[in-house]
Amino acid sequence: MTDQEAMKLHELIDELRAKLQKSLKDILQLRKDLDLEKEEHQLIELRYNNLKKVIDEKVDRLNQRRPAVEIPADEKGVK
Repeated sequence: MTDQEAMKLHELIDELRAKLQKSLKDILQLRKDLDLEKEEHQLIELRYNNLKKVIDEKVDRLNQRRPAVEIPADEKGVK
């Protein structure tokens, strides 16, 4: 193997090493982005569930049976 061939191989190794480092940085950034998206999704889901719970409780209260109200009959119409 000549010195020139060795230098070309060394340059190729350096290029491949640089590409690998860039790919690893990209992967790490994508993982960070994914983690942030997961956290945001969990927070949105929590807010949704809390709002749904509050709304369901209010609907339940509105749907509860109310005591019967006695309406007095009109004196003229009663026989």
